[in-house]
Amino acid sequence: MTLESIMNDALFCSIYVDIRMPPQVRPVAIKHELEQVLDRGGVEYEMDIYKSLLGHEGRNVEPLVHCAEAAYQHLFGEKIKPEPPDRASIWTDTNVYNELGIPAIKIGPRGRRISARNEEIDIDEMMRAAKLYALMALDMCNRPRG
Repeated sequence: MTLESIMNDALFCSIYVDIRMPPQVRPVAIKHELEQVLDRGGVEYEMDIYKSLLGHEGRNVEPLVHCAEAAYQHLFGEKIKPEPPDRASIWTDTNVYNELGIPAIKIGPRGRRISARNEEIDIDEMMRAAKLYALMALDMCNRPRG
């Protein structure tokens, strides 16, 4: 039997699945569940995990959240607006800090998406962010330690 005859007799399909995992779930658990479903269905398959980013829950972030909310209200006279779901990424650098037990939150200037991985941000938005970060740093650094 030649490779050509095998290719002519079989159907091949590549499927890529994007699965978003909550902090408590690991990629191998999801892989196991998918294997069980495919096995029950009698599907012949090969499966590889080609990329996985673990989610992490921020712990002890309340002081940072309250600081950001107060600084934003003070500077701009309004409450922080939540990011729309299509703009809120599940993976950010905060995950690295939170994984290590370092409290971290995500807050920053909003830009305009100009392609899948690029955006542009107005200078005024960058200035607003710089003021917010400076006021937050001043506030956090003047809090009692303990």
